[in-house]
Amino acid sequence: MRHHGRHKTKKRGRKHRRTKRRKSYRARGRRSKTRRLRNIAFGKNKTRPPSSLSVFPDKSPQLQKSGEPIKLNRFTTKNVALRDSKGREYNALINGRLAYRRAPRGQNAHDFADTIYGPTAILLTNKNYKSLKIGDIVYYDRGSVALRGPFIFKGHRRGPELLFEIKDTVYDKKYLFTIAVKLLKDEKLYMVTKAKKKSRKKSGRKQSR
Repeated sequence: MRHHGRHKTKKRGRKHRRTKRRKSYRARGRRSKTRRLRNIAFGKNKTRPPSSLSVFPDKSPQLQKSGEPIKLNRFTTKNVALRDSKGREYNALINGRLAYRRAPRGQNAHDFADTIYGPTAILLTNKNYKSLKIGDIVYYDRGSVALRGPFIFKGHRRGPELLFEIKDTVYDKKYLFTIAVKLLKDEKLYMVTKAKKKSRKKSGRKQSR
C-alpha cells in the first residue's frame, strides 16, 4: 500500500511541475509581448535602416550591369547628376521656367528674390508624354535640395514606359532609367521645352519690271 501511495505522489509531483512550467512559459510570453509594445510606444524598437546600394533593379543603379535599365524613383536617383554641362542646377519651377533659389534651411525657396532662371519647362504627364522626342531633357523633383538631371530621353518602350539616360554624380558612368507612364501622376518630372523661333517677315519694295 505504501508503495502504491508513493507512486501516486510521484504522479502528482510530475503534474505539478508540468503546470508550473506552462505557467512560467505563459508569463514569459506575456512579459516579452509587454516589452515589445512598450518599446514600440517609446520608439526603442529600432530597425536597421536599408542600405542605399542593393542588387535589385529598383534600388541601386551603381550595382547593375551596364546598359540594364533601373526603375526611376526617389531611392534610385539618389546619386545621379544634378548639374548640366555648364555647372547649373535647379531647385524649383517658377513661372514656367526652371530656377535656382538659395534660401535658409527650413524656409520656402519661393519667399526669396535672388533667383537664377534657366530654360522653360512644363510638368510631364500621361497626356503630354508623347511629345517627348529623343534627345529631349527632363528634370526630376525627388523632394531633395536640387532637381536631379538632366535626364536625356532615349525613347518609348512597351508598357508604355519612358526610357532615360543620366550621368553619375561623381564617376564617369551613365545609367538607364525607366518609368511607367501611369506613375507620372505620382512623380514630378519637368520636360524642358524648346523656345519657338519667331518667323521674320520679309520687308522690301517690289521691284518694278
